[in-house]
Amino acid sequence: MPSLALPEHLAVLQSTRPHLDVIGSTPWPLPDGWWDTTRAHVQALVDDERVGRRETAWNDWPVGTPHMAIYLLVLGERLGGWSALLSGTEPTFPQKVIADHLPPVSRLGESPVYRYFPSATDWPLRLLDHAGRDPEARLDALEASVDALAVFDDVEPFAARRDALRGIFERVMDDRELRRLHAFSPYADLARLWRQDLLTDDERAVLPELGGWADTFSWSVAGFTVVHDHLASMLERSQTSDQVLASIALADGRTALPAAAAVALGRERADAVNADMADRQASFDKQVWLSSTRDWVARGLLRGEIDVCRTWLASTSQTAVSLAGLPGAPVASASPSLVDFIQDVEETYTARSSRARNPLLEDFARRVKPVRHPVPGRPMRLRDSDETEDEETDDLLPDAVEIGDPQGELARLVGLEPVKVQVRRLEAEARADQLRAEAGMPDSGRSRHLVFTGNPGTAKTTVARLLARTYAQLGLLSRGHLVEVSRMDLVGEYIGQTAPKVRKVFEKASGGVLFIDEAYALMPADSHRDFGAEAVATLIKLMEDRRDEVVVVVAGYPAEMHRFLQSNPGVASRFPKTLVFDDYSDDELLTILRGMATEQGFVLADGVEDRIRALLPHPRPAGFGNGRFVRNVFEEAASIQAERVVALDAPTPQDIRTITPQDVPGDLPVAPERPRPGMYL
Repeated sequence: MPSLALPEHLAVLQSTRPHLDVIGSTPWPLPDGWWDTTRAHVQALVDDERVGRRETAWNDWPVGTPHMAIYLLVLGERLGGWSALLSGTEPTFPQKVIADHLPPVSRLGESPVYRYFPSATDWPLRLLDHAGRDPEARLDALEASVDALAVFDDVEPFAARRDALRGIFERVMDDRELRRLHAFSPYADLARLWRQDLLTDDERAVLPELGGWADTFSWSVAGFTVVHDHLASMLERSQTSDQVLASIALADGRTALPAAAAVALGRERADAVNADMADRQASFDKQVWLSSTRDWVARGLLRGEIDVCRTWLASTSQTAVSLAGLPGAPVASASPSLVDFIQDVEETYTARSSRARNPLLEDFARRVKPVRHPVPGRPMRLRDSDETEDEETDDLLPDAVEIGDPQGELARLVGLEPVKVQVRRLEAEARADQLRAEAGMPDSGRSRHLVFTGNPGTAKTTVARLLARTYAQLGLLSRGHLVEVSRMDLVGEYIGQTAPKVRKVFEKASGGVLFIDEAYALMPADSHRDFGAEAVATLIKLMEDRRDEVVVVVAGYPAEMHRFLQSNPGVASRFPKTLVFDDYSDDELLTILRGMATEQGFVLADGVEDRIRALLPHPRPAGFGNGRFVRNVFEEAASIQAERVVALDAPTPQDIRTITPQDVPGDLPVAPERPRPGMYL
């Protein structure tokens, strides 16, 4: 899996600095000395006897445990989210806060991530519950609850829920009637008040579980739907949000949604999810679904969408545990693995200076020559004893590329203004199609295959590579790489060879752009017995069947490309748009030359550009090499300069770096007329 760079706000994930990562929000690096300060703060609260100690054992908590210690643990587990995923260097953060008061049998083991969810919706009132019916003790419990929140005042991922909860407590203490209710009402009435009437809409937005489990599921699935649909718009082969809901329920052994979930989703959506569950129940394989979902999210990571993937994981986990427990409290669910996600992030975003060598492979390459095996049912081709076997091996799939800023790189290319306008328009069309789909409009069915025409050296391959990365950035292509081929890669010598070669190349280009240079060579004008026609027919079928996986760009000289487009009735319709790459002007070619010199550390002395300008032909001949012509001139000048410099007795650094007018060749061989395409070109 190729490595990407983490965005700056997530960089701490790759560091050894202590940090708390509440997945779905920005990680929080712990300030120096934070644990020492917090430990003293916790000890002062625990020593405060306002809320007392346990008089009976409860779960792993022995008699005499301070109620405040348990409440601080609850706050540490809940303030990160109603179902928080804690990772980083501090996945056991809530326990570590009260480490001095935690029973040894309760300590969590080693894990890169932990999920925390409540068993009751009235968890903020835990201290009031322990206060019993004593009005004064209850008011003390209210104040102690606010004091406990102060332990987490600088824990940034807890800020929204912490501040909302503090606001509720302070409103209760400042309002005479609310204070009276909290001091004297039966606890059940008090819990009902919090669940139904006390919270404002803004407070319910960040503390949804306080409204009950049905509200919690409704809140969770609403967030999940938005995030999933956004990520699905970027990636191919995506399940819809309703299909994921059905898969989660099936993975947890359900045959239909619980009634509480159906109410939250609405009848139409619930019916659709239930119908999908019924259709897939017999064939559903939990492990296959979990594995494919992990791969799907990993492709999002490869696209650089780590923030979206983190939010997707958090919202999916919330929805899954909520759905699994309905109509009651949340329970563990067979939702996508949190540990797998942490591992995939590490593999995707951990930079490595080099890949490990495999000595076995090197030894194998020295000792073994590849063997061409006969195809079953086809006679082997016999060779004379002195005929050399073609040493063909299957190419490895290219690594996925780093997307970077393709539009910025395009803008920095010399010249090509009409082409840049067209590429920007292609990007805008793609973005508009996505927005239209999100608005419920039908698929336009737009073909993205292209024709590039122009002389050599006009950056056709470079632009195709940038276009591949642009489409990957938009989520239209999964990998964003470019595979460049010519006739020899597509057309076989014997019957039955051509179609498999085309399919193999197409598979290699899956998720990227297939760039076919001199595509007209597939259909020679003077040949009626050629396998090129089979290659074109196979190509057309694959372009239609896998239009969402591969963008095909055919390139070549203008006149020949026009003939190619007319060679088969299906060809022109598959390539609705042509980008014309004009020859570079003299000034543009000299700008390219300066870039080449600077890149290689050379300095061009006065007069060099004038000498090179004189070599540029006017008018440009057919097949003029443009950038390639300038590169040939530059490389020839560098070679002449090298011969001159080594003859000097004591060349200075300036001598070594400088190309002078005398280093520029007097002329270059006239380029031969470009060959016409033939059967074996």
